[in-house]
Amino acid sequence: MNTTSRFLAVLALVASSCAALAAAAAPVQGSFKANGKDATLTHVIAKKSEPYMGQPVIQLVLSEKDASASKSPDFEAQMGHFGAALAVKLTHGADGWNVIGTEFSHPALQHSGASGTGIMKAKDVAVANGEVSGHLVTNEHADLFGEPIAIDLTFHVKQP
Repeated sequence: MNTTSRFLAVLALVASSCAALAAAAAPVQGSFKANGKDATLTHVIAKKSEPYMGQPVIQLVLSEKDASASKSPDFEAQMGHFGAALAVKLTHGADGWNVIGTEFSHPALQHSGASGTGIMKAKDVAVANGEVSGHLVTNEHADLFGEPIAIDLTFHVKQP
């Protein structure tokens, strides 16, 4: 094998390794803090939800524990069955993807399981190649009934 062939073989190996690492990226990355205490969300599922104002809705459940076997993952997440969790409803409007409702479950929240709107926004949401991906972030100085929360999460999940 000549030098050029070896170089191309090594280059192909590196490229395939990088592609495998990118494909294996964690489905949820980032932070979910409540009252200054962090929870590590490692799982995400997506399902279709009831339309909102005639538009389709994607329900995301991001959680510490796997919720994929649940028939009602959003409700069970709200009740704390999957550890800390967020149940987020997204819909697509003229100005892009919007969060239209969220249930917050975190052991540091006195009001864990409460619903809130206007607290979090969706950025860079894409629905392509059979996946939904995006970035969820709270507004500056966000709180849920006076309790500070800070969310900065990226996700990717199979499209419902």
